[in-house]
Amino acid sequence: FPTTITYSYYGSHTARLSDLLAQTDTQAFIVIRNNTVIYEQYLNGAHRDTLFTSFSMAKSVTSALIGIAIDEGKIKSVNDPLIKYVPELKGRGFDGLTIRDMLLMSTGIAFQTDISGPFSGLFNKFVSDDSKQYYTDNLRQLILNVHASSQPVGTAFHYNDYYSLLEGLILQRVTGETVAQFTQDALWQPMGMEYPASWSLDSTTDGFEKTNSALNARAIDFARFGLLFLNQGRWNGRQIISQQWVAASTTPDPTDQRSWTGDDAYWPQAGGYYKYSWWGLHNPDGTYDYVASGKWGQFIYVSPSTHTVVVRLGGGENSWRWAFVIRALVHSLQ
Repeated sequence: FPTTITYSYYGSHTARLSDLLAQTDTQAFIVIRNNTVIYEQYLNGAHRDTLFTSFSMAKSVTSALIGIAIDEGKIKSVNDPLIKYVPELKGRGFDGLTIRDMLLMSTGIAFQTDISGPFSGLFNKFVSDDSKQYYTDNLRQLILNVHASSQPVGTAFHYNDYYSLLEGLILQRVTGETVAQFTQDALWQPMGMEYPASWSLDSTTDGFEKTNSALNARAIDFARFGLLFLNQGRWNGRQIISQQWVAASTTPDPTDQRSWTGDDAYWPQAGGYYKYSWWGLHNPDGTYDYVASGKWGQFIYVSPSTHTVVVRLGGGENSWRWAFVIRALVHSLQ
């Protein structure tokens, strides 16, 4: 197991893995190779049973639940329009927006992360869509009042938290149960997860799961979720998610010619792509890896060509550096 990592991220860097873990407020770091844990470390007061929130890694789980609902026939197709399941939004200017568009973070529904101007700090805290979805105590009401974006449906990549929340609303409606219960029935129980998990709610009154950002679980169970995808949706001989959905969710699409907007424009320039709430990464040898990513460096990194899953959780910088550190690590393992 390598102790020193050389990785590329705005230049070439070499560092000891132990130093990176210690200096970046990492609290959990797990490496699984060929379905065997080969490295597991907890730091900065964390332990194996420490509960971590997912931040936007939750989007990859919500996407998987959509896939299971399609497998079970509760949703007919990923090409179904949003308004088929949320008819309240009909006539708002995005009637052609499909579930697939939402999973791909395509334009269609307006979502403003930052507002510029002399009072931008105040506006961003209380007025931006990002703040609204983060602080509201009634997400259901918020997402039923969305508006069309200035760009036509599907023409560009634009990161949008409303999409994962609308996916959560669709799941509630087609399953007839809470997203938490469906997560239990479709993933946690059949996979025999090691610990219980939970979804944070917008409020006890509204009771809507924050399906874009707030699945709370242990590091080892996040790793199991990565293994589920690595093993093409199978767990202990049981097909939890169809192999077709795993492939559609993670493999590169060479026909995707959308432009990218905002801060995320860096990702395709670095060899990245985006599929069903997974951040993909082309490798120099022609293979690809993919990542569930959350704020402050939460990562479930899946490398099919090396049969490796890596989980990094904790605090620290809000950057993509860990994706490139992990890529260098997994491709240096013998």
